Amino acid sequence: MDKNKKFLFVNSSDFLMIRIIAFIGQGSTLIISQYFFDINLKIIYLSWIVAFLLLTSVGLSYYLLKKGDKVLSERQIFLFLCFDILQISSLIALNGGYTNPFIFIILAPIAIAASYLTLEKIMVILSLALVCFALIFNFYVDLPISVRPDLNINYSLGIMISLFISSIFLVFYLYYFSLNYKSTQTAYQLASKQLQNERELLKVGGLAAAAVHELGTPLNTINLIVGDLDQDKDLKDKYDSDIQILKLELDRCKAILKELSTNPESKELTKEISNMSLDAYAQSLCDQFAKNYQAIDLDYRSDDGSKNINIKITPELNIAMNNIIKNAISFASKEILVIVGTNSTEFYIKIRDDGPGFDKKFIANFGKPFYSTRPEKGVNMGLGLFITKQMIENLNGEILVQNNSNGAEVTLTWKK
Repeated sequence: MDKNKKFLFVNSSDFLMIRIIAFIGQGSTLIISQYFFDINLKIIYLSWIVAFLLLTSVGLSYYLLKKGDKVLSERQIFLFLCFDILQISSLIALNGGYTNPFIFIILAPIAIAASYLTLEKIMVILSLALVCFALIFNFYVDLPISVRPDLNINYSLGIMISLFISSIFLVFYLYYFSLNYKSTQTAYQLASKQLQNERELLKVGGLAAAAVHELGTPLNTINLIVGDLDQDKDLKDKYDSDIQILKLELDRCKAILKELSTNPESKELTKEISNMSLDAYAQSLCDQFAKNYQAIDLDYRSDDGSKNINIKITPELNIAMNNIIKNAISFASKEILVIVGTNSTEFYIKIRDDGPGFDKKFIANFGKPFYSTRPEKGVNMGLGLFITKQMIENLNGEILVQNNSNGAEVTLTWKK
């Protein structure tokens, strides 16, 4: 996957609007402070200069928007956030430093960085913010006496320590949850791509089956004509080699069409089999996996009722079943059994394996994302069966995981 796609995207027009609102907020605060409080004019002028620096970033955002960069890159977000921390820190330092009640607004760029950037860039942003906090604590312009709080050194130190701790906690708290979101987003993107590929394959299969049906009649007609030509002695003496070539090519076409008509991968979405009996579907699943996993014995069982239950074969169902069976294969010792059947109110598909069975904690946490008992945590994010569960529920079914006497068992049920 492209590295840039691991991050959440920021639309440049939204980014432009946020910065305009930030400038309006800073300007309004300066106007109110100038009107109600006795603030030195030099400080007011310097504060306005720093505030207007924000407009330069607004202009740059507008330039990027006009240029066509509808989505800001990770590097652009990083540079903008570094600028924001320096700009806000300068404005705070000119207006009371750590005694300014607005000092905690510096946490906003840190929070955005923790949600959107890589860990390396987050640490740069955090380090920059902590340095700015230290500088603000030692170098700042006092507020007017009328609004200056009377803080002793211990309380002042407590404010700065709380800023340090809040910044560090906020970074790792938001980074952890955004990482989970990014992982979920990646998994859903993979699932969506898998669904799209499945649909495209089914479309191709439908076209192949349609071609078999449509080409059968004209090929039979051509075959009859070639047979008549082969019976004509005058034509045979003159064009025998050409007639034999025609017959060979006709036989080749017939063989190709026969292969297409008997290949299950080429006919999954034809109108004739888009609805398949439950019994036939179980058999097709076993046949499909038996070819690729010969070390595992895949078999199926069905009752008489399953032959009378027709189910709609959808990409979601195929992907869900593939995920469940592949999961069973990874744990099975020798055998996997697919059982289909019906009762008075519902029909079901059960997948049993003779492996070690599900961990009790897994059964208790089934359906939750990012939970896996596999040792390869970096490879397995615990999302396979979570996505499978969502797909089955979207198909109005239910999924249950449990252990039996031989191993693990996954049961899918649908109401009749």
